[in-house]
Amino acid sequence: MMIENLLVSLNVVFPIFVMLAIGVYVRKKKMVTDESLGIMNKLVFRIFMSSLLFINISNMDVKAVLDVKNLKLVGIIWGSLFFITICCYFLFERTMTDRNKIPVMIQGAYRANLALFGIPMAMSLYGEKGLGVMSLVSAAAIPLTNMMAVSLLEGYATKKVNFKKVLVSIAKNPLIICSTLALIVVFLDIKLPKLIKNPIVSLGQVATPLSFVVLGATLKFDSLVKNLRLSMIANTIKLVILPLIAMTIGIKVGFTNEHLLGILGATGAPGAVSSFIMVKEIGGDEDLAAELVVSSTLISILTLFLWIFILKTFNYL
Repeated sequence: MMIENLLVSLNVVFPIFVMLAIGVYVRKKKMVTDESLGIMNKLVFRIFMSSLLFINISNMDVKAVLDVKNLKLVGIIWGSLFFITICCYFLFERTMTDRNKIPVMIQGAYRANLALFGIPMAMSLYGEKGLGVMSLVSAAAIPLTNMMAVSLLEGYATKKVNFKKVLVSIAKNPLIICSTLALIVVFLDIKLPKLIKNPIVSLGQVATPLSFVVLGATLKFDSLVKNLRLSMIANTIKLVILPLIAMTIGIKVGFTNEHLLGILGATGAPGAVSSFIMVKEIGGDEDLAAELVVSSTLISILTLFLWIFILKTFNYL
């Protein structure tokens, strides 16, 4: 049984590692430049990943979206994210003096690359059933994490929160736009013709492999040592403490399988490249933000493997 659980866990995580490694190789061989990676990141975010989320959510039915179990799931994720954000705010306010680093640390402790890491994990373990739950979790969590990130960075950069800017940033996020459109399709029971649906499906199929290759190529390992102590603190909170809290609550409520995996995806995935981009645009310590993305991505290969193995061993997945 232990060997079987190890193999299942490895089957989930190893493909992610391989695709990231291909991205690192592509960069090392200078097949891509920073400029081309920036363009590809936009393509992945605005077209491919958005298409994948749209299809996965639009394939659900109204009963699944409004199911009490799914609403509880969203509540646990939101509550856990709020709780860890508030705890980190007080912790870092008391222990850190560099105010450029504080919002970056708080963001690094809660914000996950959910759509990218969660969806392939769900597909690998539970197929279409897992995809629906993970996509719904993405639709619920992404607006919240976006709103909190903009509010934090704006608040520390200007000492006040520009609510208009927060709302605009949410409204312009392609993942949120496509998730909203997909929910409209679900609630109005619109049957998309194959003429429209098939191209979107094809675009969505590109999302996962291309996203991981681009992410691997984006990782710069020379940025790993400058803020090593801070990155280890943020990563411990992000990859160990937050998912432990959220999944403990989930298990107590009775969640298992794809629902518990949804909690792991929302709370235990590494930091997103978009979090670094947001720091560059609004303000904050860019070096620390970059370091948190790189280090959390690398460490998450191990932590996600261990989480899946432990949960499989105790029959929660």
